[in-house]
Amino acid sequence: MSSPKPLWIARLAGSQEEMGRQHGALLAAAGGADAVLDHYRDMPSRMVVGDAPAATRAVASLAVRGVTEALLVKLAADRPAELRDRSRAFMAAMGRPAGWARYLGVMDLFQNLVGTAARWGVGPFARPAQSVMSAAAQPACSTVMAWGATTADGALLHARNFDFPGIDVWDVAPALLLCAPDRGQRYGFVTTRGADTPVVTVWNEAGLVITSHTRFHRSVAFKGASVVDLVHDIGRRAETLADAERIARERPAASTWGLAVSSARERRGVVLEIHAGRVEVVGPGPGAEHVVCCNRYRHPSMQDGEIAGSPAWPLHSDRRERRLAVLVAAAKARGGARWRDLAEMLCDREDADAPGVTRQLGGIVAQPCQVQSIVVAPDQRALWLGTGAAPVGEGRWLRVGWDWTGGTGAWELGQPVPAGIGVTVADDGALARAPASDAVARAIAVEQLHHDTDTTAAEIERAIAAAPTDPSLRLAQLWLELRRSRWARAVEHAEVGLRHESVPYRRAQLLLWGARAAMAADEPARARAWRGELAALDDVQGVGYLQAYGKRDEGKPVSAFRRRPTANLTLLEAGY
Repeated sequence: MSSPKPLWIARLAGSQEEMGRQHGALLAAAGGADAVLDHYRDMPSRMVVGDAPAATRAVASLAVRGVTEALLVKLAADRPAELRDRSRAFMAAMGRPAGWARYLGVMDLFQNLVGTAARWGVGPFARPAQSVMSAAAQPACSTVMAWGATTADGALLHARNFDFPGIDVWDVAPALLLCAPDRGQRYGFVTTRGADTPVVTVWNEAGLVITSHTRFHRSVAFKGASVVDLVHDIGRRAETLADAERIARERPAASTWGLAVSSARERRGVVLEIHAGRVEVVGPGPGAEHVVCCNRYRHPSMQDGEIAGSPAWPLHSDRRERRLAVLVAAAKARGGARWRDLAEMLCDREDADAPGVTRQLGGIVAQPCQVQSIVVAPDQRALWLGTGAAPVGEGRWLRVGWDWTGGTGAWELGQPVPAGIGVTVADDGALARAPASDAVARAIAVEQLHHDTDTTAAEIERAIAAAPTDPSLRLAQLWLELRRSRWARAVEHAEVGLRHESVPYRRAQLLLWGARAAMAADEPARARAWRGELAALDDVQGVGYLQAYGKRDEGKPVSAFRRRPTANLTLLEAGY
């Protein structure tokens, strides 16, 4: 794993094309962008192919690359000219082909592939569609917007985690940009070196903050507004929440998103729920002075057609949402949240239904692929940024203050401060790092980038040594041992996991896969006992989905269970 680079800050000004060129030239001089540029090019095939067997992965990757490249070109062709020119100028100034600007559409592409797979997932397409949904669906991002009595001083705070398949890429090269366009408002965004993408966390001089969140829906299109361009437009044009909604409705979106938008002036936040067919607004509940945004549509009209490849997806998002609501209420009861309270929420490791149990995987807020963790205080023109390795919230936090005026140029933390940069940076302490976090982050990075089961399993074993009672690690290692045909060891992990797991769906997963491991290990009596326990569980939170598989497993020969399962360790779901 790489050591994180110092925070890099740049100020840009002029037309969008000029700012793209400035950004690329400044970054080419500073260095550190190669990893993310290469990562974006390879990510589509890595994510869609997933952990397929090595014998088929190379051929599948070539096929996927051909399809995804054509779709990325189609998405890029429909971008507004000035924003497309910005991206192309950035790439050219970095010494890369201008056409690489198409890779800024990879997240729209992923979500559209999942939506298309769901539409086609019938008849002979059912199994490959399920595989695409399982591999490409990644849990992504949690936001809390709080104001009024929910914060200590009544001012608005906007906090988010960016959970993204980019460990050892996004997290190790943090960058902050301030833009002064020749038309529109001044705005800023946090990204990584090599990504000219005002989309993850964006704020503007009117006091708006925008954070983007994955959704999955059947209503997708390979033309229309990309999320990069949509958030870019809100950042440079919107002064109110109503403006943000109007801009979102101007042009049909290409993909499926939830945009958390807050206004310091209005002391309010909303979520713009978007797919290719419509836009809806979800505000705070009655009497509430906060909004939590994760990865599920909440407006009734958006839920028809929403996709979940398995019950693990809604469970993952809903648990984070519920847990954050509990933490916000607790902070309010203590007199209101400060920035550090929200930062600690972003690092929380408890499942909403299993308080007191610390977890590394599953429906928890602190994901191993947490590559950006930030709290923005627009009234103060300040933000706090986690700057360690993923999960970035567990480590050093910096306070960054900015003026909206200043000359163009760049600055790397630790170097002499350029005159007139208009930015201040101070160390504001650290949050404790869980003992198993480093090993789990390494495991997920290897799994996503290299699909090396032995190395992934070795890192999860290190994590288990640091956190032996974490049931989520036992479930992940059960699948990894099955991949390696280590049946007896898989049974052991199921047994230990069941001693510590109380969440019904996770318990059902341990019982189903433990029984399959027991069959493979020639322990039919144990398999029958675990299938019986699975059948006796209450059918809640998707347990029935797993009970049906357990019922179908009865009477199958041992050979049926000596197969290599596919697993999505970030979603914490698996299948044959």
